Amino acid sequence: ERAKKNRPDSDVERVYTTFNSLEEFKDHLGPSIAGLKLHIEELAGKKTTRPAYSDLIPVPPAFYAEPPYLGSHAFVGRRSELKALNDWASPTDPNSILLFEAIGGAGKSLLTWEWATNQSTEVRRDWAGRFWYSFYEKGAHLAAFCRYALSYITGEPLARFNKIKTDALGELLAHHLRARPWLLVLDGLERVLLAYHRIDAAQIVDEEVGKADSIGKRDPCSAIRPEDDELLRILATCRPSKLLVTSRLLPRVLLNPSRQPMPGVLHVHLRGLQPPDAEALFRACGVRGRSEAIRDYLQKHCNCHPLVIGVLAGLVNEFMPDRGNFDAWEEDLAGGGKLDLADLPLVQKRNHILTAALAVLPQSSHEILSILALLSEAVDYETIRALNSYLPPGGLPSAITDLERRGLVQYDPLERRYDLHPVVRSVAAGRLRRDETENYGWRVIDHFSRQAHGSYERAETIEELRAGLHVVRTFLWMDRIEEAYNAYRGELADALGFNLEAHAEILALLKPFFPEGWEKLPERLDLQARSYLGNWVAIALERFGDFPEALAAYGSALRIGLIRADWWQLTSELCNISTLFYNRNRLAASERCETLALDFASLSEDPEALFIARLYLFRTLGERGEQAEAERLWLLLDPMGRNWARPAYRPGEADRQYALSQFWQGTLCEEDLTRAQRLTREGMSRNGLRSLHNLSGEWHFEQGDWQKAVESLQESIRMAREVIQVDAKSETLLALAKLNLGQLANSHQEAERLGRAQSPFFRGLGELWLAIGDRERAKEHARAAYKGAWADGEPYVHRYELNKSRALLERLCVEIPNLPRYDPEKDEKLLWEDDLVAAIERLRAEKAAEGQL
Repeated sequence: ERAKKNRPDSDVERVYTTFNSLEEFKDHLGPSIAGLKLHIEELAGKKTTRPAYSDLIPVPPAFYAEPPYLGSHAFVGRRSELKALNDWASPTDPNSILLFEAIGGAGKSLLTWEWATNQSTEVRRDWAGRFWYSFYEKGAHLAAFCRYALSYITGEPLARFNKIKTDALGELLAHHLRARPWLLVLDGLERVLLAYHRIDAAQIVDEEVGKADSIGKRDPCSAIRPEDDELLRILATCRPSKLLVTSRLLPRVLLNPSRQPMPGVLHVHLRGLQPPDAEALFRACGVRGRSEAIRDYLQKHCNCHPLVIGVLAGLVNEFMPDRGNFDAWEEDLAGGGKLDLADLPLVQKRNHILTAALAVLPQSSHEILSILALLSEAVDYETIRALNSYLPPGGLPSAITDLERRGLVQYDPLERRYDLHPVVRSVAAGRLRRDETENYGWRVIDHFSRQAHGSYERAETIEELRAGLHVVRTFLWMDRIEEAYNAYRGELADALGFNLEAHAEILALLKPFFPEGWEKLPERLDLQARSYLGNWVAIALERFGDFPEALAAYGSALRIGLIRADWWQLTSELCNISTLFYNRNRLAASERCETLALDFASLSEDPEALFIARLYLFRTLGERGEQAEAERLWLLLDPMGRNWARPAYRPGEADRQYALSQFWQGTLCEEDLTRAQRLTREGMSRNGLRSLHNLSGEWHFEQGDWQKAVESLQESIRMAREVIQVDAKSETLLALAKLNLGQLANSHQEAERLGRAQSPFFRGLGELWLAIGDRERAKEHARAAYKGAWADGEPYVHRYELNKSRALLERLCVEIPNLPRYDPEKDEKLLWEDDLVAAIERLRAEKAAEGQL
């Protein structure tokens, strides 16, 4: 109250801010100092053009962090890394980016925070400003980073940049970075990469980080959003500014074709601490002992890795015969004497040390840690209390404090959540006994079952499904397969598959049901459940291009449909299999599946099955260019309406197929496209909406409206990358559209990259190489495009693409390839085709005998 009062002998008003907690104090401190600076300048008669706004972002050159980093221990050592930072910060150093790459817990964030806040201005005093941004927040991406950076740099309100697209934000930011020397720190950049775009990102153990997905076979170091790749490429050229980056992975876009850092990028692997620094950290945790012995032990047994040093300190501090005495602990056969890890790799050393730390936990601490290990993410105190309500008053806080002191639990004061390091989580979960898993698992299930939504039908994010996912995962941990299936089936499965296209999460979630491989349906479930799971697995596998396993899973589900004489199921699965063959460019097999599906649907007299079968055949007829037949089928299909069960029909799909057929004929109009997009969006069909963005982009491209094409294609690519897929067609058309707009940098390199895609869009590549001026490569890709469009041979061809490829060949003065027509004798029969045909004949005979035919 005294601080608020003005001095009696002065007309100057006090400047003050109130706060009610430590968190509020931290939030207000930086903006308050910046506001005081403005106030002092005004009193001194200095004019400032900086506008007033309420974002509480400091005025440069004051340091700004979004959010501030809170380390778990004091900074020690890292002299060589600090020297590298100092050298890099020099105006004469040619590198705009310095990237520290290291496994989790190595101290990347602490090192960069220490240098940026305390040492960067000693090395260089002409920084226009210093900005720290953490990507460890949910949903963080480079567009958000740009908005905060631009608001800080320009003084404009944050909302001013909310509706600007990432590419425009990048150009605007680059303009400022090239004008004056700014220091920007991007902490945890791996979170914008495909490797970390998954529901269990916080649980990925370091030995798995950076490995290609065994399902999708994608480059895990590519950005989720294509515009983020382009932005990173631009930022590497923004001298005189400097960008300091920490990441567990090196983004692919920062590498040249030889997989070396591109010019402007300095790449540094961050190793463990030096032994003297490791000792200092060890002692800072309260440990005492002989210096030489401590250094030798930390180097041999954990490679001086900071995370493990903290866990070891916890073991020594809890050594009951002499707490904190390293020498006594090391010599005791029940303490450090049993940890003989010198000859093991770092990962195994780490796991052994963690196992030893878990083995000596008190029961209350052990139970809390075990329950946290069953969860996939950080939780707040209220959740921990709900899951441990049996503990006496005061027992829970002391147990959590015990785990923190041992270095096993991490607390985020900003989010107010408790979490486990991924390695701690995996080791702790792996040590659970069956009775513990059962006991703790039911607590998790009871809690999250109460949290679960009444309906997932309108879910748009994984966040909205987390309670249900916790329940399914926990049932699986408990080996309760039937309960896990019941929790998954229905709305949760539909939301994962249709709303979110979360096929990687589906496969990860369902893998425990299939311990013997995807083609072996779970025998512990009834036939209907086996078929249901087999169908979802096949759909997810097909999305990742794993044709043999997807076909095997579909085949297993089909056999169950035959056993159960479930004609609706057979119709639906045959239509799904037709899409599988269609995507493999086997149009004849695809159409045979659709014909069989139409037979089953017609004979069963199920209107829903009949609608679905007709819709799939309509698509195929349009693809082949059989427009008259397709139009006749549409006249039967369209009046049937759209009110079908969501597992069978995704709203908007029929209208999307109609818009596509109109595009092939050259008669697509904006009204058809808009209607399909509206219905698809209302029906929460993410795959359908993504396909419509692709169609919209190609349509605008053909009309020569490059800018609208870019907007639609970028959206299609973004949506594909978010579900760990590559949309090669959209990416190639995007490159062509940008080339026409004069916005494609490094066109040769981009064409080379697109040509390395798993399924390249050859016609687009031919057009791209022709526009670049390389006619020989254009011819090569045009021939490949024609051959791909030929598919099985006339009449089973992609008519639209065949015509476009022929036109490209003619422009290049290349002879049209003479390819063979379709030969049914050479077409391999499907394994279960005879059984399906026999079932149809039996069903037809039964109908005839009943006088229904």
